[in-house]
Amino acid sequence: MRRRCYKTCTIIFWGMMCLIAPQVRAAGEEATTLQLESTAFAQNGNIPALYTCKGKDVSPPLAWTGIPKDANSLALIVDDPDAPDPAAPKMTWVHWVLYNLPPAAAGLPEGAAPPAGARDGINDW
Repeated sequence: MRRRCYKTCTIIFWGMMCLIAPQVRAAGEEATTLQLESTAFAQNGNIPALYTCKGKDVSPPLAWTGIPKDANSLALIVDDPDAPDPAAPKMTWVHWVLYNLPPAAAGLPEGAAPPAGARDGINDW
């Protein structure tokens, strides 16, 4: 198991293996808004200790909507832009990379194993 100890991270969600901007539009389609949420913490809030190396070190529950209809696969990257110390950041630490997520997946439950076909990528651990 790869460690994913994160506290204040930026969760980046990619679709079709390229960055999805907040407004996503395929040719001839109306723009949709990609939303990534968690019931465990507020947007731009700290991730609770339960999901860090000071707790159970499990992934938080995540849910997403607004995936373009023609997406082939999705990727999730959990970055920590103020590592190792928010008062004196030195680097952006990559805690977790998950790719080849099926576009039909609507999220991941707490502590989830990757869905069938999805793969863990290399992180900074």
